[in-house]
Amino acid sequence: MHSRLCNRAVLDLSIKPQGPLLVRAGHSASEVSLPIEHNVQTPHGASPSAPYIPGSSLKGVMRNHFERVARSCGLPVCDPFSASSCARRALANRSAQVSDAKLYSEVLCAACKVFGCEAAAGRFSASDAMPSEDNPPKRQLRATLPVDRFLGSGRSATVKDFEPVVGGEFRTRIVLENFELWHLAMIGIVLMDVDDGRVQIGGLRSKGYGLVSVGLDGCEFFFAKPDLPTNGVYGIGSLVGDRQRREFGYMSDDWLLLRLPQMSEPEPDASARPSVQYDVVSDLFGLKYVLSSHEAIKLLLSMLTKNLLDYVSRHRTGERADDETPG
Repeated sequence: MHSRLCNRAVLDLSIKPQGPLLVRAGHSASEVSLPIEHNVQTPHGASPSAPYIPGSSLKGVMRNHFERVARSCGLPVCDPFSASSCARRALANRSAQVSDAKLYSEVLCAACKVFGCEAAAGRFSASDAMPSEDNPPKRQLRATLPVDRFLGSGRSATVKDFEPVVGGEFRTRIVLENFELWHLAMIGIVLMDVDDGRVQIGGLRSKGYGLVSVGLDGCEFFFAKPDLPTNGVYGIGSLVGDRQRREFGYMSDDWLLLRLPQMSEPEPDASARPSVQYDVVSDLFGLKYVLSSHEAIKLLLSMLTKNLLDYVSRHRTGERADDETPG
């Protein structure tokens, strides 16, 4: 399904450290561990010393918590490092010429459907979180002193220095393409858990590092189907034909009625507008929503929980039906 764009969600996020944040560099020229990758001048044209959070780190943290939430919901999640992972099972059956539809519907687990694996491209991507120009994070030099477990005193010979960042703000963007609504609901749960302090980013998490808050600065939805009603959010199951829906195992009711106050004509007093609002652009190519406030995006993501529960219920019903089938 990657050869055709059916829908797309773009979320602009601001990540604000609520304490020290240490994302270690992959290499160091000295004994001092660098806090965050500095080699950003080539891809981004920024200063070599500008700290940032790599998109791969964000994706890894989000996938890890996605897997935990999925297992809590009873959804199948593979261990990427085991012999029974989705990638290894798919690569082992390459001679059988498994179609993309069968790979998605029968082989991939919940996490691999969203984030991908060695055998299948993901539908989720995250850009590097770059420091805000208006509110850049500040560096701090800190040291850790291990305690001798027998003497109860510090071992000064093993003092290690760290240079985490505190305060400030990082800005990033995550994108979901050709998503089912339960994909988006799970990403919303992960983001809210990060914002609530249930998920930490970077290293030294046992020492309290890595707590951040997440601001939902903006969101755009695009649904590539003409003449769609302008009061709904549509997953890929409601945008493809019956044949593709059956082959990929999409849900036919993969849509949600949008119950948000729509942005009206400009008011003389902008402060009089509701904080939850969105713009609608409908044309020959499809339908586009532009959500302009944190409250609107958070409310929409919470509303999608219904679609996640429907998917979990359907998955469990399918499991029971398979168990009852005489073998």
